[in-house]
Amino acid sequence: MDNREARFILSAYRPSGQDANDPRFGEALGQARRDPILECWFRESVELDAAVTEKLRSVCPPSDLRESILAGGRLSRPS
Repeated sequence: MDNREARFILSAYRPSGQDANDPRFGEALGQARRDPILECWFRESVELDAAVTEKLRSVCPPSDLRESILAGGRLSRPS
């Protein structure tokens, strides 16, 4: 596995660490441990994902969002 392939796989890694034992990530994680540049990229990627996740958790959608979206879909259909 080269770094390009490892980055592709690790870009789907979830910041909670729940993918650590998934065999699909094992080889890519091993590649990151062997390559300091890839390891740095991966660490920064996980930190960014965690920060975005935290920001998204603080968003409170309007209580009528679902109904508004569905109503918009009904209004935009051609008759």
